Amino acid sequence: MSGSGGYAPSVTENGAAVPKRQERGAAREQQIVSAAAELIAERGLANLRVADVAERAGLGAGHVSYYFRSKTLLLMRAIQQSEDAFIDQTEATLARIRDPWKRLAKFIELSAANGPRDPGWVLWFEVWSNAAQSDEVARLHEELDARSCALLADIIRHGCDQGVFTTDDPTQAAIVLAATIDGLSIQLTLGKAGLTARQVNRLCLDTARTLLTH
Repeated sequence: MSGSGGYAPSVTENGAAVPKRQERGAAREQQIVSAAAELIAERGLANLRVADVAERAGLGAGHVSYYFRSKTLLLMRAIQQSEDAFIDQTEATLARIRDPWKRLAKFIELSAANGPRDPGWVLWFEVWSNAAQSDEVARLHEELDARSCALLADIIRHGCDQGVFTTDDPTQAAIVLAATIDGLSIQLTLGKAGLTARQVNRLCLDTARTLLTH
């Protein structure tokens, strides 16, 4: 029987048919994850309620429970979605910048917190807290952190290849610089008095100059 609304196929880039029900399911998951990310940043994971996620997503509570059996899974998907978007945006932006210092400065700008209670960084706070209690979250944290650090190491390696940066170990330099970005961003997100996003970016660049010039 043809024309069934639940299973009428669409076509992906590789030509494979995808049932519309599957498309709707993916769209619902996306709605739920986006809603959860917002609420976790606003209230913290401990105060997250399924009913609130469902209301923010415009779905029933049963949909949330169907797709995600725990709040921890929601947190993991939320940070994965956030980091995937960050990597995609950053790679596309940096590909248009040829100058190594400008490329590194843009990476720092995109990575660092942009002010107190930066939602992306508040989300990371929840990941760090839960990683201490959950091996599953800890593994995801390690994977996502490694991706970001590898991208930074590639930026440094590019600068070395251009004769602009000087370091014996781009990977180690990336680890140190990433730790600087993290530490200052944590302070900014927590509202450290007198600290601004511009100062964070400048201090990170100062650290980069110390690491990458002799």
